Amino acid sequence: MSGIHVGGVLVHARPECLDRVRSQLESAPGIEVFAETPEGRLVTVIERPTTGELADAFTHTQNMAGVLSASLVYHYSDTQDAGEQETTS
Repeated sequence: MSGIHVGGVLVHARPECLDRVRSQLESAPGIEVFAETPEGRLVTVIERPTTGELADAFTHTQNMAGVLSASLVYHYSDTQDAGEQETTS
């Protein structure tokens, strides 16, 4: 079964570590930073093919040096069997 799992994550980093945390997040595959504040808050989206991989990326984010907290604020999943195909007429 193939699919996609998307998580919206609010990350709160120490302000003095903001540049380093943003850089680490942006270099991780499937993670995008959409907004940040000078106080250290970052709005991120994590995209992974499975729930387990999404959870692993979230845990990795929480454990980054300089991160005070990470909160999953949105989760979306869409899975489709490989044998299923959309048809149009």
